[in-house]
Amino acid sequence: MCSTRTAPTTRETAGRVRKRRKRTFGATKLEEELASGLHLAEPPCRYHDACGGCSWQAVSYERQLDIKRDWVDEVFRDAGVEGVRVPPPIPSPQPYGYRNKMEFSFAARRWLTREEISSGEEFRRDFALGLHAPGAFDRVLDIDTCPLQSEAANAYLAATREFAIASGEAPYHLRENTGFYRYLIVRRGFNTDETLILLVTTERKPAVMAAYVEHLEASGLKPACVANGVTARLGSTSEGAEIHIDAGEATMSERLKDGVFAVAPDGFFQPNTLAAELLVDVVSSFAALTGSETVLDLYCGVGVLSILLAGNADRVIGIEKMEAAVDQARMNASLNDTPNAYFLSGDLDEGIRHLPDDIRVDVVVTDPPRAGMHANTVQALRGLAPQRIVYVSCHPKPQAENLAVLCAGDLYYVAETQPVDLFPQTPHVENVALLIRRT
Repeated sequence: MCSTRTAPTTRETAGRVRKRRKRTFGATKLEEELASGLHLAEPPCRYHDACGGCSWQAVSYERQLDIKRDWVDEVFRDAGVEGVRVPPPIPSPQPYGYRNKMEFSFAARRWLTREEISSGEEFRRDFALGLHAPGAFDRVLDIDTCPLQSEAANAYLAATREFAIASGEAPYHLRENTGFYRYLIVRRGFNTDETLILLVTTERKPAVMAAYVEHLEASGLKPACVANGVTARLGSTSEGAEIHIDAGEATMSERLKDGVFAVAPDGFFQPNTLAAELLVDVVSSFAALTGSETVLDLYCGVGVLSILLAGNADRVIGIEKMEAAVDQARMNASLNDTPNAYFLSGDLDEGIRHLPDDIRVDVVVTDPPRAGMHANTVQALRGLAPQRIVYVSCHPKPQAENLAVLCAGDLYYVAETQPVDLFPQTPHVENVALLIRRT
């Protein structure tokens, strides 16, 4: 018999926002929109009421953009960043099917949706491959297709489910920390049509991976890379897995603007290629490079912004904490023939201590993690005092707080800001701000 434990509906989820966590502007607005019945849309995904992956599907995309603009405006005003006009976000070229990377979880206990319960069907309860329902780490829905990724990527999801069930190896039990299969990560290049598959397991079994590669080939799928990530660590994360390449190359490639970038199985790349190209346009416009500038790219990752800006600068110096990302950035600089892009490894939480004393920086581009820049980095940036700072953020609230400190004492002013929607159907939005030094 099927259990009566079910995932909540959209309206029930909205009603529980207050109980689950501190209410955010985005959560509050979503609740209001659902309650009003205005500006709603028909969600294309049958899991939309239960899945935590894209909770805003029931709100029209035009309205999502309005809410995100209002959110950026509010957090800027709350932080004391006054006199800044926040324009409407640049929309994603594709509101669905836009993600070039999706991570799916395996689970030994399947969480049923309300619709699945009411259907009267019998469901296999000891296997799930999909996304988490909100509210608990061990609630995994068995999802056969996700509208946030392409149909080509969904074919790999289906083939992996079929193989895993037939293989006899157990999915991971999220409470007992037992089992073999943990995560499936599908990366799909929008501009190259290349696919990278990372299957994360608790131990290394070459025979299973060889059979998996054969199954993908028999299914008519031809990934550029099939990798196995191995980790027995506790916690709901695929990070830190030991990577083994089982088929194809060690990376896949993706084109973004005029650059070609190698993407590693465990590397970072902006998840929305088409919208990221629009983001690069905004960064380039705000940087206003003439060819003579020295540019410092903080939190440079695998070097995408550094390399794309290098053609209009004298030199670009990227700093990144993760050694693997620095190595990838150097590889990407070589792939794109950009000898004036240099990459250094360093922990920016300790400040900007990685530059020779004789270097004068004209423009800084910073794209920190979601929590924003560390206070030490902000103070070091004030001491560096470049003419322009282009601040890219996936979370405008800590961005606004950092901007307020940078502008203290009339050292800088925020000249422009431009949200870019890299995350349709979610409350998240990327925001770019331009600071110009007053003196």
